[in-house]
Amino acid sequence: MSDDNTIPSYALVFDFDGVVLDSATLKRQAFADVYRQAPEAQYRAVVAYLSRRGGQPREVKFRHIEEHILGKRASDARIQELCRQFKDSVEERLLAAPPIPGALEFLSDWHHLRSLYLLSATPEQELKAIVEQRQLALYFKEVVGAPPDKATGLRNLISRHQLAAKATVMIGDSYNDYRAARSNGTLFVGVTANPAQSPFPNDVVTIKDLCTLVQALNLL
Repeated sequence: MSDDNTIPSYALVFDFDGVVLDSATLKRQAFADVYRQAPEAQYRAVVAYLSRRGGQPREVKFRHIEEHILGKRASDARIQELCRQFKDSVEERLLAAPPIPGALEFLSDWHHLRSLYLLSATPEQELKAIVEQRQLALYFKEVVGAPPDKATGLRNLISRHQLAAKATVMIGDSYNDYRAARSNGTLFVGVTANPAQSPFPNDVVTIKDLCTLVQALNLL
């Protein structure tokens, strides 16, 4: 880290997929693959839904797909079976997913200087296992997964660590992350690999990857 790089004394809350690991697209495809045998129109509707619904627990996504796209009544047992299929499909691929450019460098440079947290819609036990296997746990004061939903998880994290909302920044790649930040009164930086398809309002500070996160934090 160069001497002229500095950021305000923010607490930083990172989403995981698409922010720390380049795994958001991988996970969307794994979701879609569960419905590969569905009629083409339904499969396309599933893909379209997944493209705009990042940052939600997988149970929520599967229940919406089953009930509102496929028109089925989804039992809890059915949802849990779909979640198991998804977990089995994605687990090994997550261990090989590359980091988002700049992510490891930022975490390494700043984890001793700022309070860093990880907040994901991935089930918490599964999230912690991946974080440990990828040797990322040392960077974060706390790793938080689902349940609850992202907004509640952020609110609970702020309360547990007695953080000031206006001095806390959520860093996420989905509108759901942005909504969680807004509902809790925190600042927000959006990560979007394709700015032309950004899910965020025009006034949101966005970056393509974490190589420019320091500069983005100084724009807030």
